[in-house]
Amino acid sequence: MTKSTWEHKKEVYRRWGWTEDEILLAFRKKPTFMYLSEKNIISKIDFLVNKMGWQPADLARVPGALTLSLEQRIIPRCSVLRVLMAKGLLKKKFTLSSLLITIDSYFISRFVINYQETLPQLLDIIQGK
Repeated sequence: MTKSTWEHKKEVYRRWGWTEDEILLAFRKKPTFMYLSEKNIISKIDFLVNKMGWQPADLARVPGALTLSLEQRIIPRCSVLRVLMAKGLLKKKFTLSSLLITIDSYFISRFVINYQETLPQLLDIIQGK
């Protein structure tokens, strides 16, 4: 990556309120997050901050979440979480890592199968239907 590209990517993250220290911490944890395109960065952070209510600093602590597919992983899992919270079945907020980074079998077991009798549509939601 060229120096100018590196600086441009840092500027994109700064626009979302990340500090220099947060950018470097995120880089140490998951260097590949800097390879994302500006459009990809903006769409994922916009969704997680503006639609899900996480703070930009939360994303800096879990940069691996930004490397996940928005359509195939982030939106379906967040949609399941929103339905469960709207129905009053989940009270506490979950960390990004417990929601997005965990393996599929754990997520499905904890958030879909546990509530399948009450909300059978959760399986469709996680499958993107």
